[in-house]
Amino acid sequence: MTDHAALSSDRPSTDPKQDLFGHAPFARTLAKAIRGYHGSDGIVLALYGPWGSGKSTVLAYVQHELESGPEADRPVVVPFNPWWFSGQEHLAKAFLGQLQAVLPAKYKGFEKIGNLLAEFSGALGGVADLAGKSFGIPFVGKVLETGAKRLATKPRDVPALKKALSDLLLAQKKRVLVVIDDIDRLAPDEVRQLFTVIKALADFPYVTYLLAFDREVATTAISEQTGLPGERYLEKIIQVPFELPRPDRTALRQALFKRLDAVMAPTPEGRFDNMHWNNIFHSGLDPLITVPRDVVRLTNALSVTYPAVVGEVNPVDFIAIEALRVFQPAVYDAIRTTPGEFTGHASLGGYDAGEVRQRAQAFHEGWLRTIPESLRASTKDMVERLFPHLESVWGNVHYGTDFVGEWRRKLRICSPEIFPTYFKLSVTQDAVSRADIDALLAARSSASFASMLEAAAGAKGADGVSKVPALLDRLRDHVAKDVDAANVQPIIEALFDVGDKLLSRADQDTGMFGFGNETRVGRTAYDLLKKVAPTQRVPVLIRALDHGQALRCSQYLIVSLAQEAEKAAKGEGASLIPAAEIQALKAVWSVRVKQLSADAGFIDHPAVAWLVNAWREWGIAAEAVAWWKAAAVSDEGLLKLITAQASESRTQSGSDLAWRTHQRVDPRSLEPYGDVQALAERVRKLLDRSGVAEPNLAAAKQFVLACDRMKAGMEPDAFGLFDDED
Repeated sequence: MTDHAALSSDRPSTDPKQDLFGHAPFARTLAKAIRGYHGSDGIVLALYGPWGSGKSTVLAYVQHELESGPEADRPVVVPFNPWWFSGQEHLAKAFLGQLQAVLPAKYKGFEKIGNLLAEFSGALGGVADLAGKSFGIPFVGKVLETGAKRLATKPRDVPALKKALSDLLLAQKKRVLVVIDDIDRLAPDEVRQLFTVIKALADFPYVTYLLAFDREVATTAISEQTGLPGERYLEKIIQVPFELPRPDRTALRQALFKRLDAVMAPTPEGRFDNMHWNNIFHSGLDPLITVPRDVVRLTNALSVTYPAVVGEVNPVDFIAIEALRVFQPAVYDAIRTTPGEFTGHASLGGYDAGEVRQRAQAFHEGWLRTIPESLRASTKDMVERLFPHLESVWGNVHYGTDFVGEWRRKLRICSPEIFPTYFKLSVTQDAVSRADIDALLAARSSASFASMLEAAAGAKGADGVSKVPALLDRLRDHVAKDVDAANVQPIIEALFDVGDKLLSRADQDTGMFGFGNETRVGRTAYDLLKKVAPTQRVPVLIRALDHGQALRCSQYLIVSLAQEAEKAAKGEGASLIPAAEIQALKAVWSVRVKQLSADAGFIDHPAVAWLVNAWREWGIAAEAVAWWKAAAVSDEGLLKLITAQASESRTQSGSDLAWRTHQRVDPRSLEPYGDVQALAERVRKLLDRSGVAEPNLAAAKQFVLACDRMKAGMEPDAFGLFDDED
């Protein structure tokens, strides 16, 4: 589990043993310098470092080193955070109040200093009852109350009070270390006010000030407020400046890797691609990590977001996109809001390739300009590695469709299907998750695999489309590398058992070249066959066919294998199964159709027309024709068979804003089963007496019209047949 407290961006490390960034050696040197100063004069030290570089951690380590030393050399440490106060008078009183709160409590020799500090504070403008309330030290409240009574009756001699305080500190000879952090978080006017207070109070004997801030921020603030050079102003206050050493790159990287190991620990085994990580890290991620706080900010973000999508995203891609969100939000937003410009494999070819490329380049140059010049090249490199499509925008490298499945298999952000998960931090209910795929791959029996497929068919989105298309497409991504040859048989058996239950009009792709789930099942089975030894492929299929119920899906596969074998016989490529063995598959399939056709529900199969036609061609034609004629004896059976033979076409006129759908029935496809004109006469009589139910009405009407056209010597299913319809 990740220690979220340790990942807080505002909580410094306090134990040098936990040093991840190489701060401890420097802190020991600084603590030694403070201990080694034996002069009685007050002195001001400064620790310079940019925001997030670890100044607060170094201060904590310094205090740890000092408090671990011998009692005699141990100073009284007084922390003061000016961020809690504002205004020069408030800062002065708060500072004195802090001394009142800490000095008497930490060192007995300073017990008398409380009254003097109260008087001194009051002489500067009133009693500062701040520290007692802020730090919960009752002693301070009593001291302040006593000081208030004295101030009400005695005049205030500021120089005398300051001398009395100095004499007391001088007599004790006990070093006081005042540590002031977070100066660079103050507003510009408050920065100037704080340094004015320090300058006025810096000459107390045996008092050492250790200030930590970003020098550039402080000098700019002072210059804005005073009109004087900020560097010169600080030189008059600070006697000994220290520059916080820049973090060692090796230590910074090791700290990042250690924290990433903790945050990314839930990543499933085998999902982390070390080569991809090296490419992403060295190309663009490493330059983004410049100070310790960068490590903490990134790992903090990941500790919150990654648990929501673990197992559903590529871990390397997720680290990279979260780094962009944290360090380059403009780039992150460009990716998030315009996925089409980044995802997929689409090349920039075509007749207007030049114009398309120019438009794409202009878009991507837009977000590149939001990146600081020093990070532009590295960030561009990293984004290009996340989204290979950009290689065709900025270069001549193009990726084909064969890469899409592998990107999807690896849950890459460049996959359009996976991309939303990186930003929604969840997988939508009707989407296929990697967990769904893992469950399929883990199935060890035909029954369990089939059960998951049927469950996917029942999970439908708002558009009525089930999870089957995406599930089968995603499964195919994994067949080559993630399915053992021993599991091929049960998977194919499951596909050939329930495949036809997955057939759905809603799942059918739209457009002229779209396909349905029978194609997806067939292609999945085809990919699985590649993993089986050539001599075992036909036995695997025959076993599945002997017991399968998915006649349409298995028919699709056999047709595909037959077409492939024919091409191979002509020297056009290779085939999984020799042409001589295809006929055996067709014969086994035909026997199975005959067996299942005995069921009364066979006529309601959504692809019954395809099945009977193939049965007639591959098996014993007389048996198929006899079944058809027997089923068509009843009017209901005839109407079902005619409707099953129907196909759809779409037309659109110039003024139409939508497509019109038409059912077409070519009577010639029914000629092997009987006299189509006699059949048309039966249907016409049914139509005349309104004896046709709504599901069959359109097909029945079109069948009669087509038969009339054919009887008149016209093309029954001519192109443009519906062009004259309103």
